[in-house]
Amino acid sequence: MTTRRRFIEGAMASGLIVAAVPRAATALVRGTEGAATLGLERVVYDERFEPARAFAQEARRRSVATSAIKGSVHDLWYGDLYHRWSDAKRPIAGMTDHRALLLLEMMAADAGMRVVHRVHHFQAGGAHAPAIFGPTAQRAELINRLSAADTGWPVAVAGIVTGWPTAPTPVSPGRSDILAARSQALDSGTLVSWLIR
Repeated sequence: MTTRRRFIEGAMASGLIVAAVPRAATALVRGTEGAATLGLERVVYDERFEPARAFAQEARRRSVATSAIKGSVHDLWYGDLYHRWSDAKRPIAGMTDHRALLLLEMMAADAGMRVVHRVHHFQAGGAHAPAIFGPTAQRAELINRLSAADTGWPVAVAGIVTGWPTAPTPVSPGRSDILAARSQALDSGTLVSWLIR
C-alpha cells in the first residue's frame, strides 16, 4: 500500500513536486542538466588549506557566496549564521577541518538542521583517498566523480555540493551512514567537506 509519504517522496524524486518547503528556506537553482538543485546560502572554507581554496574558487565560479575561516567558526557564527538561521533555515556546505565542522554541526542542530553528507579527504601515498558518508543511494556516483577527478578533486567536491538535489536527503540508518562518520578518527590536517541542510 502506498502511503502519503511515499507518494510525496516519489513525486519529488520524479520532479512532479519541486519542493515541499517554503522558497525562503530552500532556494531552487537549475543545474547544467536542467534539474533543480539545492540553492546553497554559501560555502565555508578554511583558507589555510590549498584544496579548500580551490573548492571555494569553484563554488564562486558557480555563483555561490563563500566565507573564509582560519580554523575558528566563532566569528562566522556570531556575526552571520546565527542571525540567518534564526530567520530561515538555509543550507550551507563547506570544506574545513573536523573541529570546525563539529562546532557548525552543533550550531546547526540548535537551528533544526543537520549534516546530511560529508567526505573525509585522506591522502594515501600522495593520492586522494576519500571516505564518503551520507545517502547510500548516491555513494557509487560520488565515488566515481571523485575518482575521475584525480588531482582536481576539490573542484569535483564543489560540483557535488553545489549540484545537490532538492529532494529530501535521507539520514536514517539503512538509507544513510552519516552517523558512522563520527566514529572515524581524524587528525588535524584531514580536510572534511560537508553539507548541512
